[in-house]
Amino acid sequence: MTNQQKYLATPNRGRNDVNKFGWQIGDILHLSGNQTANGYNYCGYKEIELPCETPVRIIGIHQTNLNAGCKNGIGDVYIDFECIYLKNHDNTPVTCGNRHAWCLLEANPDFMVCPDGSGDLGFVRNGVWYSYAGTDGQTNRFGQTEYIRNKVIDLCEVA
Repeated sequence: MTNQQKYLATPNRGRNDVNKFGWQIGDILHLSGNQTANGYNYCGYKEIELPCETPVRIIGIHQTNLNAGCKNGIGDVYIDFECIYLKNHDNTPVTCGNRHAWCLLEANPDFMVCPDGSGDLGFVRNGVWYSYAGTDGQTNRFGQTEYIRNKVIDLCEVA
């Protein structure tokens, strides 16, 4: 098997399980945080940092029974995806295999596209929509990174 064949043979590729999120192969979703693709130069491909909100296409879905006992009998979902706009040096799509579904924004029940029609990605808390990505994180006195949200919308004012 060539490196390219091995690279493109992600563990769940083509698997299309019915899953708790209702996703299907071909759905385009977004990364919820920074991810690394091609770790340790896997199959000779350069390691790439994938930023938050990178659009990805699902190429495999596996609904498992892992942790089902903790979550009302519904297990974890694992996915394979390829990046929409990123390619490796040989023009193969950058892929990631067997990633936990929580690596995608759309897995979060608070996820919502901005109600102003801009297409910005964010989340809702207590009736307020916040943009997902903040600007330059600041470290607070507890060593946690806090983000300044670049857009905040009160949903009561939009309705």
